Amino acid sequence: MEEEQHSSFSAVATAPLSTIATAMLFGSITFTTAALSTRTWLTGDVRPMKSASTVAQSRPLDTSSFISTYSLLYHCTVFGMILFFAYICEYHPLFPHAEKVYDRDEFFFLTFLVLFVSAYTVHRNDSPKKVLQATSSDNNNGNVGIVNGANGNGYGSKGSSLENKLQTISEGGGGRGGRSSQQDLEQHMNQNANGNPNNGINGNNFSNNHNYSAKSIADDSTYSSYTIGTNTTFNTQQTFLQAQPTKAANDVLNRDQTEEWKGWMQFVFLLYHYYHAEEVYNSIRIMITCYVWMTGFGNFSFFYLKGDYSFVRVVQMLWRLNFLVLFLCLSQGTTYILYYICPLHTYFFLMVYCTMSIGRHLNYSKYGLRVKMAVLALIIYLLWDVDSGLFRMVHFAFLGTTPTLGATNGSLWEWYFRSSLDHWSTFLGMVFAANFPITSLFYRKLEAAATSKSKLQCWLGKGAVGLGLACITTLWILGPFRQEKFVYNATNAYFGFIPLLTYIYFRNLTPTLRSYSLQLLHEIGKTTLETYLMQHHIWLTSNAKTLLTLIPGMPKVNMLVVTVVYFYVSRRLYKLTLYLRGMLLPDDKRKCIISLVCMGCIIAFYYLLALVLDNFGLTSLTTVAVVCTLCGMLLYQTIMDFTWESYQSSNSTMRRGEQGDDNDDDSSYMINSVLKNDRREKLHDLNSDSSVARLSPPIIGTMVILIIGISWQGMAIAGAGKINPLHSGCGALANNGHWIHVDGCNESALGAAQRKYGISNFATCGSAGEAYTWGWETSPSSTHCRFVQRNEKSLLKSLRNQRIAFVGDSMTRNLYHAFSRQLGIKDAGQFDATGPKHQDIARTAQKTGIEFKWAPLASDQLEAIKDIIMKLKQQDVAKFDLVVIGGGAWDRLHLYASDEDKESLQKTLSSLGQEMISLQKIGVPVVWMTPTTINTKALNSPEKRDHMTEEDMADMRSVYEKAEILSSSSFVIDGPAFSKERVNESYDGVHYPNDVYTAGAQILANALDWLLPEMTDDKSSSTEPFTAPEPGKMANPFLGLMMLCLSFIGLFFFDGFLGFSYLAGIFVKGVLPSDLYLEAFTVLHERMRLPPITFSTSSSASVATTNTMNTFFSASTNRTKNTATGTAYSKQSNIGSTTVTRRRSPGTETSVDDEIAALLGGQDETEMKNMK
Repeated sequence: MEEEQHSSFSAVATAPLSTIATAMLFGSITFTTAALSTRTWLTGDVRPMKSASTVAQSRPLDTSSFISTYSLLYHCTVFGMILFFAYICEYHPLFPHAEKVYDRDEFFFLTFLVLFVSAYTVHRNDSPKKVLQATSSDNNNGNVGIVNGANGNGYGSKGSSLENKLQTISEGGGGRGGRSSQQDLEQHMNQNANGNPNNGINGNNFSNNHNYSAKSIADDSTYSSYTIGTNTTFNTQQTFLQAQPTKAANDVLNRDQTEEWKGWMQFVFLLYHYYHAEEVYNSIRIMITCYVWMTGFGNFSFFYLKGDYSFVRVVQMLWRLNFLVLFLCLSQGTTYILYYICPLHTYFFLMVYCTMSIGRHLNYSKYGLRVKMAVLALIIYLLWDVDSGLFRMVHFAFLGTTPTLGATNGSLWEWYFRSSLDHWSTFLGMVFAANFPITSLFYRKLEAAATSKSKLQCWLGKGAVGLGLACITTLWILGPFRQEKFVYNATNAYFGFIPLLTYIYFRNLTPTLRSYSLQLLHEIGKTTLETYLMQHHIWLTSNAKTLLTLIPGMPKVNMLVVTVVYFYVSRRLYKLTLYLRGMLLPDDKRKCIISLVCMGCIIAFYYLLALVLDNFGLTSLTTVAVVCTLCGMLLYQTIMDFTWESYQSSNSTMRRGEQGDDNDDDSSYMINSVLKNDRREKLHDLNSDSSVARLSPPIIGTMVILIIGISWQGMAIAGAGKINPLHSGCGALANNGHWIHVDGCNESALGAAQRKYGISNFATCGSAGEAYTWGWETSPSSTHCRFVQRNEKSLLKSLRNQRIAFVGDSMTRNLYHAFSRQLGIKDAGQFDATGPKHQDIARTAQKTGIEFKWAPLASDQLEAIKDIIMKLKQQDVAKFDLVVIGGGAWDRLHLYASDEDKESLQKTLSSLGQEMISLQKIGVPVVWMTPTTINTKALNSPEKRDHMTEEDMADMRSVYEKAEILSSSSFVIDGPAFSKERVNESYDGVHYPNDVYTAGAQILANALDWLLPEMTDDKSSSTEPFTAPEPGKMANPFLGLMMLCLSFIGLFFFDGFLGFSYLAGIFVKGVLPSDLYLEAFTVLHERMRLPPITFSTSSSASVATTNTMNTFFSASTNRTKNTATGTAYSKQSNIGSTTVTRRRSPGTETSVDDEIAALLGGQDETEMKNMK
């Protein structure tokens, strides 16, 4: 039996088919990497290993290059080992997974502790250190991450840093006559940019549709603010405010600020999952709304500024979003919808892409773009806010209604539910991005009022907007936010933007607030996608339902250790994803297509191979190892045949590299980037391959595969296993437990009592009073028997539409009452002296029926079982799915005095055992409960003291065992196991306090896993056919109309704050968003080489407007940056019929790409080095 049990826990037996395919894929790669490493090591050259392990910058894959190929295989091997580690944590951990325990005090303590510690990491965004990092980024032409999040949270493309968008009209210099260290750094940036003018986003050189220049929007220069002439048709001279300049790093929603924003949201989100803090659920939903909002904000900004709608751009973005989740699905055997953040942000990214790509010629029209977005708003309204069946029509072809992992009501409903929660968020992010230059200018115009007039006027304007947002936020907090979870979900899409806009407004209220951020939170915010995904299998387990345990018995220390491992793995995966993307998806459409086709074919090949092996019953760890070895050997030999000869000839190239030859072959690249400090090392003759060097690599590769396979099998047998229903072998351990004294006078319990009940101190705990809890003994991990408390929700789910019968005496009745309480019937078993004691009872808990039949004697129990069997044979609708029987006490008390009584009981027990077996054959499990321990001293009648002592009952238990009653049952609940340690509390010698029977009820609840295995399936055991909910239930056309109106206000009134910015106009003139459009966008378009904004001139009103614009922008320069030449030049730009004159300082233009990359919140590879 033990051998069969271990066989069922073997590595391959518990692995999904996709896991086997993934194991063979990465096993082959690992074999090849190990063999190639051995070959180079034995030849005395470690350049490829140093290259792969130390160079953060990736280059497009060159299959003819040994170093390039080895680097790809090395990083794929590391990626595969991380997936293997995550699989072990999920399926074969060292110790059983732990349950989540919510401690409110601890949750908020950790939250405020991180915020407090973060306060000590405050830094100025444009500090010299940050500029140096930007310089390094420019030098390295780095690989920039597109998305660092994907969180229910909601994470998508990080629209983090739009400072570069408004930088073109807002940043300013120091106004100093002398040259500062800051200027030196900026000049260095300019030189780097001029030397490499094609720096691109994501480490790739995008071929843009427009002739973008390599102008820096991070330099110290700015365009002068415009002044107004005296002959304008509007009286604006008295109201014009000259906006103060700012730098990109200190602008609204700058990169550091949004990384910080994502960082603290991600930390709270992770804590919420770790502690299962349901009371903060509504707050977590708002955070997910913020992440989805960033998807629209960042991607809209990218497409507007870069105009890059290429195939390469799309696949690179989709890679960033889905590369890791794809291999998690394959390696873990999970579903895509389980990690709903990734499909959510992929979907909304494509929505932004389609909006900006279709009719892209309208994107730079003042109203054309906004009309397109208005059409999108109408589509969103019809899809989600009107229950017309349109959502189902659009998505039905891609999504099903069959329950699956991560979508118990079908993927169609799950997707409708997830997307409905935030279906307006991405669009509102797009609206904010479309108005972002105006929003930034609005802040600076208000601040200009403080310098040109009075600080009071500035703060009155800001206060008016802040008061409006604060009032609407207060109403939201007092209204929708306080609703319970399911009610709140229906309103989140319509009100979630309120706290979001309020946070943005107040976080950017002053230049000081915009100029500083918290570095600790910034670092947390860098890898939000990876931390979201890996929490399912490393920090947490069982798809984020339980906790990973590395140090049992010390939960706080365990949390610390697991957290360190978790964050390290997440950051490593972040760098791996970007590195592999840089190699496989360069800025070459042809190479991207080849890479994607090859990846798809390789994955399909290994999956089909796994399918064939499974169909022929050949799936085993040995087979997997053989496949890995053969495929790895084939790959190894292919690489050697095509690259080794050219690699050997690199010796002479390396010597030229030492003399300063700077060419682009792999060897010189390695010398320049990795071995620059080791140029004087002796170079070995690579042509002198020995026989050992040629024969050893396959042997070493095989040994590596063998070690991994043995480790896998060892963990499968000795490890605790994935959270699955308990198997029948756990029945022998289910009754092994003890009552433990619990000291209620601990800090956590006292804090909870004071918060909830106003209790300041406890009196009955510790030595003054005793409290107990019953728990199971720790089972060896290899048994895979993880007993846990089954709560009301899980029991009702597993017993849905089932009926359970309890048959027996008062002891069985008390167990029945305890089980009823576990199902949520709180008053079950209350003392009631007015009602009859000996009667049948029937209760219903939702759709679960539980009945008690009074049958104190063995003969009564026999008749009850016969009646149940008869109804089953007659296919009576009132059949039972489980029967629990208990007895023996009444027989010992009343019918065990003579030999005739004993003989009669033996015959009855024999018949009872046969009927129990018959009942099981029909398909109804039978549970037997032995009598609980008797407190002889407390027996309250002479008859009981004479015939019902504990010694008598021990003899009776032996009689039942000899009569094979216990062996005839499916499972035995051992009454003394949960009662003997509390025997002194038996008030009448027979019965116990209610909590004692609760232990027996929990033993039974755990046994349901193998007694009723079909009921533990996610599809439920309902006899009713499954009917998936229909999309449209969350539609609200009235609130949808409200969102349409707000969207139109934001679009056509040019306000990112959806109209609230106009409140400032009550106190400050010249700050209305509609009046700031030209000033905000004209310079942006000229500076970024965007097409000019187009205006309609078909009416006399338009002509008047054009004349006004000409007058407004016949500007003179108010400030000129000091330069080495001391000169400036003028440049004219024609926009429609408008001529705009600007002045700018020469010699200050650098590459925009490192700043534009921040739009999506990524980091280049130099930053990745700093993350190590």
